[in-house]
Amino acid sequence: MKEVIGVSWNTYLGFNGSGMHMGLYFAAVLFLAILSRTDNEKRNNYLLSGYSILFWGIFFFPLTAKIIVEYCIDSSVYWRMFWILPFPLVTAYAFALALKQTPSGWKRGIFIFFMMAVIAVTGTSIYPQYFSKAENIYKIPQNAVDVCQIVNEDAEENQIAERKVIVPNELLSYIRQYDGSIQMPYGRNALKNEKFQNKNVKRIFELMSSPETDFEKLAEYAKKETCNYLVYSVHETADKKLQELGYERIGENGVYCVYRRR
Repeated sequence: MKEVIGVSWNTYLGFNGSGMHMGLYFAAVLFLAILSRTDNEKRNNYLLSGYSILFWGIFFFPLTAKIIVEYCIDSSVYWRMFWILPFPLVTAYAFALALKQTPSGWKRGIFIFFMMAVIAVTGTSIYPQYFSKAENIYKIPQNAVDVCQIVNEDAEENQIAERKVIVPNELLSYIRQYDGSIQMPYGRNALKNEKFQNKNVKRIFELMSSPETDFEKLAEYAKKETCNYLVYSVHETADKKLQELGYERIGENGVYCVYRRR
């Protein structure tokens, strides 16, 4: 039980982060009881406050937390429980009640400005950490676009209908976003060590994840899985070894070399 309590608390701290929107939410729940005056407002207060209390009870109560973590979702994604907590709705409704009870005119204007300032000050900017300027119109890394274009141009030139490509892990999520007709032995779920089609596929992933790739084994497993294209970081030793093993370099973009199995 101690471990489950620790998971719940650490999940809460991680989700809360360095901002104060969680504190704003708790304040909104408190103010709902103070601001609700009509019967309809009181019913809404009971619904929103009651739901919030029920949620936190389930989230932190060791027995329910243990059941959810062990039988419903893993502890690493326990934070997804917060998806069912109506943060914006509760906060917005509390502000709406407060605005309703504020005299019309310039006082309401000042109060609206105050509410906007509170939301801005209590939050943290997500743009520097999670967002960056798109490299292209597809909004995927340009390296993935370059790789796909090299493969497609070579396949068209050599009249190759099926293109099955092995790529470094950092490109796994993007190749089929650019071109869904390109096949791959495994997708991004491989990063979680799940959903491998067979042992050969798992071995390919393990070799591509290794800092010292055994290219002979990689070529062997790739052939068994009929993978006719291989993408690897630009590396003189890797280039020489792959060409010795029957791969032809068909292009590169300065970061990755693209090979076709002869």
